[in-house]
Amino acid sequence: MSTAIEFDQRVSVRETAVTATLGHFATPRFGWSATAGAIVAGAIEGRTIRGGATLGGSVSWLALYEGAARPFVGVSASLGTALIRGIADDGVVHSWSAWDLRGGAIVGKTFVRHLVPYAAARVFGGPVFWHHGGASVSGGDRYHVTAGLGLTIRLPARLDLTVEAMPLGEQSATAGLTAHF
Repeated sequence: MSTAIEFDQRVSVRETAVTATLGHFATPRFGWSATAGAIVAGAIEGRTIRGGATLGGSVSWLALYEGAARPFVGVSASLGTALIRGIADDGVVHSWSAWDLRGGAIVGKTFVRHLVPYAAARVFGGPVFWHHGGASVSGGDRYHVTAGLGLTIRLPARLDLTVEAMPLGEQSATAGLTAHF
């Protein structure tokens, strides 16, 4: 993930995280998930971070089932946080705390039973707390939106491989392997 946070001035941040998610679909239309992970690399204002963690939860709803000539439409809501230790502009290690409430929509279509390309957009907001210019500051993401494309490949043995690129607004790229039980 890469974005700009607005405090008294714009601050760039990059994070690379490894996460695990556990989810459940109570019905074919409604599901929930919980995610936890480690922030393993990144930088705040070009200075290397000292590690961190991420935690989140989400709910999703399939608003429109896919038909022969109709795509599926899903919506989601999530709440998450990223906690990082990094060197601020004063040369001292401080805590970075970012909180995020997101709403998203996804539209996709299944082809040849195994390929599911989709378009996704998410809006979000939440405070970020940091130490900048010798003082504790709070701010927020410059963009408050992210959008892009993804592809899920349904593999044998009840596995799905998903790749996603979100180049607009907050930028991110993800890859995931899902096991269905």
